[in-house]
Amino acid sequence: MKNFLKGAAVVAVVTIVLIIVNVICNINGIDLDSVSTGTTSAICAMFIYNGLTKDDKK
Repeated sequence: MKNFLKGAAVVAVVTIVLIIVNVICNINGIDLDSVSTGTTSAICAMFIYNGLTKDDKK
């Protein structure tokens, strides 16, 4: 259950950061590619989740 909550927290934080970046870029007139942005955010979320759960495996 702890890992599920950690995963949900990581998803929430990454989504909030991604929304903020998109809003800032849209205000400045920069268009972000959704494929590369989604892939990058998913990879970052996996690394953050792996870092949070690394200590639980011991």
